[in-house]
Amino acid sequence: MLPPLTDISSYLWGRLPLILLFVCGYLVYQLMAATRITDGFVAWALRRSKGHPRRVLFYIIAASAALSSFIPNTITVLTLIPMLKRLDRDFADRGVRGMTTVLMCSAIYGAAIGGMGSMIGSPANAVLFAALDLFQVAGRESLNFFNWFLWSVPLVAAFVLVAWGVAAGLGLPKSARGVVIDMSGGQRSGADSRQRYGAKLFWQYMGYFVFEAVARENVAGFATVSPVVSLGFAGLFLYLLFVRRAPDGGGRSGPLLSGGGLLKSVPRRGLIFILALAVLAGVVHWTGLDHRTVVMAGKLLDGDMDPRLLFLLTIGAVIFLTEVLSNTAVVAAFFTIAFYAAKGHGMDPLPLMIGVGVASTCAFMTPIATTSNALAFGEMKGASLKVMLGLGLVLNILGALLMAGWLSWILPILY
Repeated sequence: MLPPLTDISSYLWGRLPLILLFVCGYLVYQLMAATRITDGFVAWALRRSKGHPRRVLFYIIAASAALSSFIPNTITVLTLIPMLKRLDRDFADRGVRGMTTVLMCSAIYGAAIGGMGSMIGSPANAVLFAALDLFQVAGRESLNFFNWFLWSVPLVAAFVLVAWGVAAGLGLPKSARGVVIDMSGGQRSGADSRQRYGAKLFWQYMGYFVFEAVARENVAGFATVSPVVSLGFAGLFLYLLFVRRAPDGGGRSGPLLSGGGLLKSVPRRGLIFILALAVLAGVVHWTGLDHRTVVMAGKLLDGDMDPRLLFLLTIGAVIFLTEVLSNTAVVAAFFTIAFYAAKGHGMDPLPLMIGVGVASTCAFMTPIATTSNALAFGEMKGASLKVMLGLGLVLNILGALLMAGWLSWILPILY
């Protein structure tokens, strides 16, 4: 059991493995970007589509979901944008118009869906753990890196299929039917030695934190020594990334990462939209509109209702609020609302609070919902806001039903 929150040092020491999970997760994304594993993975996935429009959309969604489970959504979209632009041009050259928006939306959908795929997939997950500790929610100690995958992987897989159905079924232009584009693109096959070294470090990261989660639950006394062991692993991981010379490859030599290489640039058009989003979020927060809107939405959860309906209304409210408000502000308020709503209805707060965190990543409708949405909309010139809103509305509704049904059933079984 975790020590009281008043004992800050003891609390941080007990939570050190979780803190290191997120810190090392950030470095994993940096090593994937530095070795261009992400680019190679996306190119490999798209080649499997063989240029068929429906398959192209599927592999965009699936590839971006897989990537954003471990790297930030914005970086996932940033990785995809050059390929999306090339695909848009290739389809246009074959006489297909209207692919810009559905290509953009597919990348956005996958990036958002992947945020729920792992504990490090979204910043909201870190806020979730802080809220669980703050409210001393029973059962929070059993939530770990390994068993998160037990419910998230099936959810992500189902969500990818639903998103693909919306994109291909409702967003694909009629003129794209029967069109096949060349996906060879002169891509080099195989990974170089530097990329293989980076991939090994990624799997070392995955392997250790899966081991830590399983050992904490099943090995007597391991929870006591876990902070020390995790600190040792983090030190070794840092050495392998920043000190040890990696194999040469891709025109680069030396260690995989350097301190000065951790900051990445953002394309100009996307940056303008992101800055505009930040200004808008600041104005909304300054006027108090975000707080008042969340409180009003929270009142919908008052009164007696079926627990499954409470789950659905909570998830739906979070999804639609994050379309127009900062998801940080929404989850910060809704974790409190979910905790007391669950208590008031005789429910375990843990599943509902997890549902809030997961739902906060699902903003599919508007360019202002997240920085990744703003980046994609800003970079994909000619994208239709009307189409984006329509497709996103359908996916929001289907996603809320999917998440409410799956999470309200599986989470009480696991936790």
